[in-house]
Amino acid sequence: MLQLYMTPSEKKSEEIVIRFVSKRLLEILDDNIIAFVDMCDDDGRYYERITCDEDWDKPLEEIIDLQRMENDRRFYSEFMAMAGLAPGPVAPMRAVHDFFSLRRLLKAKLEYKPDLSMEYILYAMIMTELDFCKSMPESHKKVKRIPEPDRSIVMKEAMAEAAECKEEDPDLYRDESVEQIAEKLMGYYEDLGQYVMTCFEDTDCLFLDDMDEEFMEKSGFASQLGVNIQGDDTVLKVDGLDDETDFYIPAWELEE
Repeated sequence: MLQLYMTPSEKKSEEIVIRFVSKRLLEILDDNIIAFVDMCDDDGRYYERITCDEDWDKPLEEIIDLQRMENDRRFYSEFMAMAGLAPGPVAPMRAVHDFFSLRRLLKAKLEYKPDLSMEYILYAMIMTELDFCKSMPESHKKVKRIPEPDRSIVMKEAMAEAAECKEEDPDLYRDESVEQIAEKLMGYYEDLGQYVMTCFEDTDCLFLDDMDEEFMEKSGFASQLGVNIQGDDTVLKVDGLDDETDFYIPAWELEE
């Protein structure tokens, strides 16, 4: 699941929100995969696991060959680059890997911060989906409510926070009821337009439009501006090597 930056303070509500936001983003990402297959899978190489209509109810990885797709340069040239989902300075197959690594992160059981390239993909994906929400509101919803009974649990905390806000600053909130303030707070979790604040500590990933990560590090740009290039990782020690070597692997890739 994705580490968030706007969450309720109570643990139960926080868990609900993180799970809901990650699931929604995963659905958007999977819609992008299906869009690529619909456009480019002329020979049926990705849909080869579909044998009947009931197969469509299965998880995406059971009906589409995602491993083959992750190794296909066409996914970059015919989809990611054209859809604006890839940072220009990042090598094509690295961008493809980061796209699918982001999918694994969103499906993970624990919370993780992605690296800079993955944040760029996530940001671009959200912006693209927001464009669809404007142009095709009948099929792309900007606001999706947390299912009950979970929403009532989160709303209860939002109402308490809203009442506190109104009491502490009555002039600022004089034209809004406690219920209206609480619904605004729920927007951080339910309104895709608020996800830039919810899902990102900052928008440093957009620096990748102009420079790659290696330049940021070697030039001192990253340290001077506090750009966090590396996401959550773990150290993997390999036995049997003559020299002690540490391999830094994205933590979500080794969760299982």
